[in-house]
Amino acid sequence: MATVNLSSEFGLVVRRAALEQRGVSYRKLLDTMETEAPLDVNEELISFGPHFGLEAATEFARRLESIGLINIDDFFVFAGDFPEWCGFTGYFNKRDTPSTG
Repeated sequence: MATVNLSSEFGLVVRRAALEQRGVSYRKLLDTMETEAPLDVNEELISFGPHFGLEAATEFARRLESIGLINIDDFFVFAGDFPEWCGFTGYFNKRDTPSTG
């Protein structure tokens, strides 16, 4: 199972399949996130961050919605009160694939 590193500082995770489903190019995603490269990427997930504060993460989430991605179905913000010494990874759970309808 391939994992991606997650930023606990208001990271954002996007399903790669959602890009094709919603007609969003990878380049458009990077432009929207104002970066040349994500934090981490695998065949199924793209991870961005860190973003400094809830306001910044909320703005990026709003931008993702403006290009057609759907919060929770296609992406989510990963945040919480975590110690700096703890790292996180995520993986795609095929059992809970969102509907494409």
